[in-house]
Amino acid sequence: MNPVVGLPEPLLLGLHALGELGAEPETCLTTSEIAAKIGTTEPHLSKVLQRLNKNGFIKSIRGPGGGYILNCNPEETELAPIFELLGGSFSPSGCVIGCSKKVCFISSMLNELSREMYKYLCSRTLKEFIYYYQNSGQVSIDITVTPK
Repeated sequence: MNPVVGLPEPLLLGLHALGELGAEPETCLTTSEIAAKIGTTEPHLSKVLQRLNKNGFIKSIRGPGGGYILNCNPEETELAPIFELLGGSFSPSGCVIGCSKKVCFISSMLNELSREMYKYLCSRTLKEFIYYYQNSGQVSIDITVTPK
């Protein structure tokens, strides 16, 4: 696990599923097809797909040839709501060990990272994510620590 950006498994599964669905936006993919593509189990993925479906990001098509398709406009869909749906709120929680310092640098740093990550996700769309997902693009994020 990466100690700074360990993301919950449902979020990772959902992002991979959206990446696969975005690769073929007009084609229905079944849970088993998506699970095989991303290397996970169907039952676990199914729960994530149900949440994405219930919240309108994808649509389930019943019957022969059915499955899931994107149900949102990737150009207008910010990444932040997807991250919050599957990974939880971006409310800053800071340092959780109960330090005795009046102002904890670690808490301030973690809260700032959460705020900046949220702003970053609000500035990125599902279309951009799908593009990088399909093309294995490298991401570079610059971080500067400036005490106030």
